[in-house]
This record gives sequence, C-alpha cells and structure tokens, in this order.
Amino acid sequence: MGKKLTKSDIKERFDIYNQKYFEGKLGKCKFFLFPKNIYTFGKYTDITQKDGSILSKIYINQNLVVTEENLESIIVHEMIHMYVRTIENVRFDGLLGHGCHFRKHQKRLNKKFGLNIEIHPNLECIDNKKRIPKLWEKVLLWLIDR
Repeated sequence: MGKKLTKSDIKERFDIYNQKYFEGKLGKCKFFLFPKNIYTFGKYTDITQKDGSILSKIYINQNLVVTEENLESIIVHEMIHMYVRTIENVRFDGLLGHGCHFRKHQKRLNKKFGLNIEIHPNLECIDNKKRIPKLWEKVLLWLIDR
C-alpha cells in the first residue's frame, strides 16, 4: 500500500469484505487504530446498548506492515468475531474468542475463498520485529480457546 493506515482504509475494506464474505449481514461498526503493540494486530469489542442493540468496534494495530493481504487477514479475522457475536448471538466462544464458532467460519472462509485467516498470525511489523509465539504459548492458547 505504501501509505499510513487510516480508519477510512479499514472502513472501505470492511464494506467490501462484508459483502464478499458475510453476505452483507454485518451491521455498523466503528473503527480505531491503536498504538504500536507487537503482540496484538487487531481486536474486536462490543457494547450492548440500553436498547439492546450492539455497538461493534474493530481496532487495528498501527504497527502492522500495511499490505492488502495483511489487512484482509486481520480485518476479516475481527469480522468473524463480529459475526459470531452480532449475527449468531454467541456471547462466549472460548476463553479468547476462538472457540468452535470462530473456527467454523475461519475454516469456511479459508476453504471457500482461499484466505489465510489464522487465530494467532505471525505478521511483520513496521519496526521489523516479528513476534513468533513460542511452542508453549501456542499450546496454552490452543487449550484456552477450546
């Protein structure tokens, strides 16, 4: 991409991916860039409003090397969380949100569209620090997300 990531970059891709991968079912979402953090590339959160509606928020790490492939992988990953929460109305899907509901959509999208959505991706950061989880971390995360 060659430029600094903006919220409008995220929103533009969200709208495209919503139609392409989720049949346009996902509702409104707010987008945020969060400070450099080499351990988390994206985050989905939501707040249940007083009227019962869900306010969804997607955060993308500013330290992510901006390529179309990286953006798609991270944004769609967070959109899966949004789909599970807002469309399937699942409040708890594994301790870190990567339980059977998440993995079902991850596998579907990877197979049907040739995506590479991972639960804990190893992507490159702007500062050239690529955090590769140790084996014990991978095992622990796998156990927690059951």
